[in-house]
Amino acid sequence: MSLVLQSKLISINSKDGTARNNLSDSYLSDLFFPFQSVLRIEKDVAYSTISIQSVEMANSFYNVNTNNNTIKITKTIASNGSTSQHTITIPIGNYSASSFKTEFNTQILAQTGVTSTLALNLNNGIYSLTPANTTFTITILSTSTSLNILGLTAGQNKTFTNGGNTNFDFACNFLGVTQLKIFSNALACSNLDSAGLSQNNLIDVISVSAPSYSLITYDTNNQESELKNKLIDGIDILILDGNNQQIDFNFINWNITFLLNTYRVVDVKDYLTPVEFKDVLAEDKKPEPVIIPPVKKVEIKKIVKPKFDKELDILLSS
Repeated sequence: MSLVLQSKLISINSKDGTARNNLSDSYLSDLFFPFQSVLRIEKDVAYSTISIQSVEMANSFYNVNTNNNTIKITKTIASNGSTSQHTITIPIGNYSASSFKTEFNTQILAQTGVTSTLALNLNNGIYSLTPANTTFTITILSTSTSLNILGLTAGQNKTFTNGGNTNFDFACNFLGVTQLKIFSNALACSNLDSAGLSQNNLIDVISVSAPSYSLITYDTNNQESELKNKLIDGIDILILDGNNQQIDFNFINWNITFLLNTYRVVDVKDYLTPVEFKDVLAEDKKPEPVIIPPVKKVEIKKIVKPKFDKELDILLSS
């Protein structure tokens, strides 16, 4: 018995998929493709593997998006302790630390009615927020979704006062999405992800190094992951970022090509069944004997001479 490899390419384009739990139509990151008989249960199949062969995706997602663009603020009046709640929503798009600072300063004034200046330390990339005077304080709440890009500690409120500590906790982060995690229940493997510290349906991780609006390239490294499922009809694809949040592709379609390898345990002799193929291999095969059919016996009739009539002979001779 031998192990024989059977390969199959599966090309998937997001425009052909059915949306499942996308946060909006622009996301294209949670789709289903109604394939039929991608993989069947067969007794000679030892195991199957899946790998990504190629990826054609545009870096069309923004570093400030609906997952990280809200800043919740409490303004406290120093004289009486009264408070007011405000929400700054940064328009989605690609920002630098400088352009984000400008947008923030415009909106915090519009929302709170007082001036609080967001400044950037160019030496260490750390923001600072300074209220215009001592009559009020500004607190950025832990419920804000933009804490990571601002450089604030998750789960903590941060209060800023004029004349007090105005620095944020660490450097701001406008790198945006740096990796794409490809998940699939149909193509589930035994890979590990630190987000859950357990086996899940992660297939592969694609690094995002292309500039905004450029093509993302992918190096396969011939990485194969063993499939858990023995029967596959439809294929679901979920694409998340490094924080396990859905990717918004902004209506730009993508393509992924998978390689499905099936390893079968077979008897090689079964592949040599055709007579023509056996004849090619059997160089010393003796020629088939020529069979000569027997000659049919022809019956030869004996010719009988008529008896001699002497009287007739005498008459004819006279």
